[in-house]
Amino acid sequence: MLPMKATVERLPGLDEQFIKPLPEMEPGQFEQWAALLKQRTGMRLPDNRMSFLVTNLGMRMRELGIADFQTYYDYVTSGREGMVEWGHLVHHLTVHETRFLRHESVLALIIQHCLPADSADCPTEPLSIDVWSVGCSTGEEPYSVAMAIDDRMRQLDAPYFLGMMASDISRAALATGRMGSYSHQKVREIEPRWLRNYFTETDTGRFQVSEELRKRICFNHLNILQVDDAPIGKMNIILCLNLLIYFDREQRIQIANTLADHLLPDGMLILGVGELLNWKHPHMKRFPYANTLAFQHQ
Repeated sequence: MLPMKATVERLPGLDEQFIKPLPEMEPGQFEQWAALLKQRTGMRLPDNRMSFLVTNLGMRMRELGIADFQTYYDYVTSGREGMVEWGHLVHHLTVHETRFLRHESVLALIIQHCLPADSADCPTEPLSIDVWSVGCSTGEEPYSVAMAIDDRMRQLDAPYFLGMMASDISRAALATGRMGSYSHQKVREIEPRWLRNYFTETDTGRFQVSEELRKRICFNHLNILQVDDAPIGKMNIILCLNLLIYFDREQRIQIANTLADHLLPDGMLILGVGELLNWKHPHMKRFPYANTLAFQHQ
């Protein structure tokens, strides 16, 4: 059950509930919430992100009818129900902007340098391609990569196996990815040929990812700082885009080192441009490609 104070302060009308302003967050309260986020996810929240925190806490607090930050903090940090609630809240605090085909240069890099150049380069046996999308959010990134790989391999008329793991800390985001159903607004940038090949428009006007593509992607709940506790194998391609910026430099290096250890020889690690400067790893070499930050396992 929610704390008694939350029940007492539940607002009487839905409209009033959503328009009543929350109290201002005190600096000490911000530090308290920032410390909790850092402890449980590793992500840092700079002082200039207070408005982000207030907005996203407020969204969840209004859903529950809780009217002050301390009551909600006490609830989130208390017992089993608090941990369940944290699972809902982390979606508001960690899901960031994503869209289909957001990183066209990354897709071009994968097609041109991680896949066979022409049919003559294709092995006689089906080629195995293992990919990991780290911080996959609601699925647009892994589906984009899967479409690009499948389209290229079909052009080469080459048999292949694609095994893609998509991981995120938000269970709600992962549920959206597993479902693979997106609005027309979400798929508007996908070229018509890909839309025809990989989606079906439903009676409700949404676009459903094809079953053939969906079954190639495994969505897994994972905290990137706890990778060592997960049974993750070696990958040909690892994408970790727009995630490292939420960690301090020491943690960025730790994450990059861990990801490098999960690459096969000649495997490619692709990070967000500008997210990790002057990183050195004994088995990784910078792979020059326009508008990308990529490293190849030596």
